[in-house]
Amino acid sequence: FWRVAGGLLILLICSINMYFVVDYVMSLHSLGLYIGAAVLSLIYLSFVAYLTWLCLIALGASFLACGSSVSVTRALRPEQPPSPPK
Repeated sequence: FWRVAGGLLILLICSINMYFVVDYVMSLHSLGLYIGAAVLSLIYLSFVAYLTWLCLIALGASFLACGSSVSVTRALRPEQPPSPPK
């Protein structure tokens, strides 16, 4: 429940931020600022989507992990093969 509620809260905050940026830029009446705000908005939304993707993988949505992934515990303590008997 808390993960879903936190995700919805983050989505709400990002939406409010984007609304105020668009509202402010629209009040300036400048094509250059419109284009700049659009580019920055795309970069911002792409970054938020990337962070969301990584957080979902970290929370256990392993089906989103494309390619091979390395476990942190295995990277820190690789398994040693058993030594042959003497």
